[in-house]
Order: sequence, then structure tokens, then C-alpha cells
Amino acid sequence: MEAARFCHRCGRPTSEPEFVAPPPPPPPPTLQAKLAQLPVSFSNPIALRVSFLMSLAIMFLDMIPVINILFPVWWLGAGSCGVLLYRRLTGKSLSVSAGARLGSITGVLAFVSMAIVFTLTIVFTGKQFMELMVQQDPRMSQIINDPPMLAAGFLFFLFIAFTSVVGICAAGGALGARFSAPKA
Repeated sequence: MEAARFCHRCGRPTSEPEFVAPPPPPPPPTLQAKLAQLPVSFSNPIALRVSFLMSLAIMFLDMIPVINILFPVWWLGAGSCGVLLYRRLTGKSLSVSAGARLGSITGVLAFVSMAIVFTLTIVFTGKQFMELMVQQDPRMSQIINDPPMLAAGFLFFLFIAFTSVVGICAAGGALGARFSAPKA
């Protein structure tokens, strides 16, 4: 009975059990890992940073005289490149809908910056700008002299510009997420 694990009289173990230390707890996730787990929205600081950088790129390209003709390409590219930059910063691949959300955030920020630049241009060169519009189309004097019509035209222009910029950037983000996903 030398190989017995327990005493046949009292039931006590015949050898000391080996002490096995419990495995150490996993290290807490880093801030970058926590932020990468947030959904792509305006509350995600990484998504906002990426979108802000892409909107600055759009503004830079839209201000170059000949290159600005290709503005839909730049908007599409900004959404797509935003997805690539987000993936590089977080290591997380985005779904098509998350890519579209990232692109739409980029579009909103780009629209706001373009609206600010346009408004400042009108404020500082308003009279010259209006005269140039009348020279190009004499019917514009009717719209300029009618404040409700001018306000309605301005709001319509803002609506079309907003939907165009946000829609094209969102499409670029969706395409970027679709074609940059790792192959399974």
C-alpha cells in the first residue's frame, strides 16, 4: 500500500498536494483597445480624428483651382481613405455600414468647413460676388432683390450641398470598408 494516495485508516492524503498558483489575471485593456471597441459615431474620438483629417484633406484639395474640378473623386476618396486610416490606427476592420458611418462623419465635417469658408467668402466679398452673379445671369437680380427668394435659394443650395457631400463620402467609406476587408 505504498502507492496509496490516502491513508486507509484516517483518509488523510499520504503526500502533500502540489500547490498550483492560479493564473494571473489578464492585463487590463489599453485605452487604444477600449476606444477601438466603441462603435463608429460622433462619440468615438478615433473616428472623429480620422474624419477631421479627411475633411481637412478635402478642403485642401477643393481650394486648388484646377484640381477642385474633381471634387466628387476627392469626397469618395476621403471616405475610403478614412476607413483605411481607422483600420491602421485601431487594427479593427470595419463593416460596410460602419465604413458608411465613418464616411458620413467625414462628409458632415467637410460640409461644415465648406459652409464656413463659403459664408466667410460671402461676408467679405458679398457685393462683388452678387455683382458677378448678376453679370453672368441678369435674372439673378430678381432673386437678389427678393430676400425670401434669396433665403430659399440659399437654403436649397445648402441642402443639395449637404446631401451631396455626406452621400458621396458615405459611399466612399462603404466602398473602402467593402474592398479593404481582410480576405477570409
